[in-house]
Amino acid sequence: MIQAQVDMLLQYVAKDEPDLVKGKEEYFAQTGGEVHEDDRAYEQRMQAFFNWYLFDRKQANGATPVERYLREKGAELPGQDKDILLGCTQSRLALYEYRGTRGFFSRPRAGQVRVRDAITGEDFDVTERRQMHGLEVGDLFEARLVPLERTFHFSTSFTYHPREVLREIRREVKRRKKQGAVDARALCWELERMSLQHERFRNVSINAIYNFRTPFLSKRPKSAEE
Repeated sequence: MIQAQVDMLLQYVAKDEPDLVKGKEEYFAQTGGEVHEDDRAYEQRMQAFFNWYLFDRKQANGATPVERYLREKGAELPGQDKDILLGCTQSRLALYEYRGTRGFFSRPRAGQVRVRDAITGEDFDVTERRQMHGLEVGDLFEARLVPLERTFHFSTSFTYHPREVLREIRREVKRRKKQGAVDARALCWELERMSLQHERFRNVSINAIYNFRTPFLSKRPKSAEE
């Protein structure tokens, strides 16, 4: 559902190629380096970049591309496109735990799955009619939720993390929460760097890459809570 609107926004921002290139440099500098078409993670990483650039990155006028598009063209848009784009202005990027169709007091409705914010513990029922193959209850992944019609939808960006390191990720989230507010985007970007390194350095132990104390290859940028 969201892909068509992302493509529409990309056509809109394509006219400002210098800013798009600058945004790309900013994003990949924070998330482990640029990817190329022969990288296995290419499509996933580009979708993550597009989502950040279109929905989060403020331009010189203080507005994100989706906000600017709505101001300029919102009156001409069909109702559904406008509603989805308005939802994109309120999207939430976070690390989520997959809960499937489970629920203690209530279960998600038909056509929905439940995910839990790994930082806040808040549950979200997401309308998702596709089968999420390969995911098991308890798996952690980075995603962006878009509110629409009293429910949530996944955007086009996902980063999945190996089961072997889920315990270490949860331990790190708990450690940061003890120190204060956790910056969800900073955590997601740090995990994106680790995910890309894991793809590129298959001969290196996964525990050496998903290492929050001694980051692999480079120092971890300091976050606001440290």
